[in-house]
Amino acid sequence: MVKVVIQCAAGKQADAGHLTDRQGKRILFVAKPGIAPPHQDMGYARPDDLAEGTETWRDRLLAYNRNRDNPRMLLPAYKLYRDGTYRVLVDRYGTDNVFILSAGWGLIAADFLTPNYDITFSNAKNVEPYKRRRKGDRYHDLCMLRDDGEDKLVFFGGKDYQPLFREL
Repeated sequence: MVKVVIQCAAGKQADAGHLTDRQGKRILFVAKPGIAPPHQDMGYARPDDLAEGTETWRDRLLAYNRNRDNPRMLLPAYKLYRDGTYRVLVDRYGTDNVFILSAGWGLIAADFLTPNYDITFSNAKNVEPYKRRRKGDRYHDLCMLRDDGEDKLVFFGGKDYQPLFREL
């Protein structure tokens, strides 16, 4: 069987859901919350920041996915991105065989419920600094792809994403 990994994309669906804090404020995940522009209706956090108490936002997202209730209307990763390529890959190979390399979350399964986020490895001049993840930044990236030794692996991604792909 073929397993396909494709890097994430900046364009997200307009109706993408968010995790929220205890007061109900939506959280947008970025690489550098401290320099993100102020937003009246939204807070900023990194995936591995403490949410409230002792759990991180990443821990909270994993628990959210185990529950599968989805009151926040998070989208499966392959539906989060506006580009139709993700859906085409899932139609062809199935959700069990498609994975997204996310600059915010790591190597996630196509059906993993994923909140809106704005983190990238891109060094393009038009990318705001608060969105840029750097090599030395501390992330506890997920790796949902299991190597059973028999599958062929195909990666679609740019040079900025290759180091994380190789690491995971």
